[in-house]
Amino acid sequence: MIRFAARDGGRRGAGGSNRNETNPCGIANVRIIQAGAAQEVRIAMKRWCATAAAVLIGAASPAFAQTAAGFYFGTGLGVNFATGMELDGVGYDGPSDCDEYVNPLAPGDPDCANPGTSVWGSAVGSAGGLLAGAVLGYRLPDTGFRVEVEYFYRESAFNETVAVTAAGGATLAKLGGELQRAEDRIGSVTSNNLFGNAYYDFSGGGSTTPYVGFGFGVGVTGMDYVSLWARNFDPDAITTGAGRPNAEEIRRNLAGSTSVARVDLGDTLFGYQVLAGVRYALSDSVALDFKGRWVGYGAFGDDGIVWDPLRSHPPARRRDGSQPVSGGIETGDVRLFGISASLAYSF
Repeated sequence: MIRFAARDGGRRGAGGSNRNETNPCGIANVRIIQAGAAQEVRIAMKRWCATAAAVLIGAASPAFAQTAAGFYFGTGLGVNFATGMELDGVGYDGPSDCDEYVNPLAPGDPDCANPGTSVWGSAVGSAGGLLAGAVLGYRLPDTGFRVEVEYFYRESAFNETVAVTAAGGATLAKLGGELQRAEDRIGSVTSNNLFGNAYYDFSGGGSTTPYVGFGFGVGVTGMDYVSLWARNFDPDAITTGAGRPNAEEIRRNLAGSTSVARVDLGDTLFGYQVLAGVRYALSDSVALDFKGRWVGYGAFGDDGIVWDPLRSHPPARRRDGSQPVSGGIETGDVRLFGISASLAYSF
């Protein structure tokens, strides 16, 4: 039998030895009273101490803390929320009565030599959609910093048709009268993005690591765009050409005409992003990452708009196909917010 007693100068037991000693854990004031298997007691105590030490060390250490230097790779999926956009349009076609299809006298008219441009404006609301991406990063040694290269794809489904609410020159006065419909439509806005990011991880112990980051990059952006201009079917509602000798002919040619453009526009935008999130370590090499981001780009612009038909005829001012007509659109700065969840693998 093995008994533990406080060190008090106890008495010798029958058939055994009574010996004061420091136990294998180094506790000097404990006396081991042995009956027979002294070596077995010493081995058992050492095992107990090793187990206790391991428990204490484990309790004091962060579980699965991923702080070691090295590379990591991650893939994630989430959603994005794009802010509304103001649209500023320009058409390089000039007045409609300088169009030979509308006004057969236009080619010889000196006022039509430099027809100029027309401008308009509208605005669409916010939109949401898919956000997906992948990262390759490196955690710097002996510091909370890490750097990464990130690719992400986003699609914001605006799918909104809005009325033109602003226009330059005579076009403004025609809205709602001669021009029965003047509309812009934005379908989806997509972008393929490549960013370089830098992060700082706040190591507070345990499995959870909050972080903040900042990045710069570029987004190759596409926009589904539709433009519609439709004139009143009543020739008496047409004011274009007033004062010209063939004004009646111009009104007849313009009445009921439409201009429609359906195009995929594109631009490359430079931007920045602010990031914050929390990473939860599932093991020494795998972590679950929850991330939020605010991304800001410059203005989107493309001069690739072609109305076909243009005033219900081919997209040119002259019947021989010369003086083709085109236009462009420009937005304000492009902004979006995104949240995502991803798995990160350290190696």
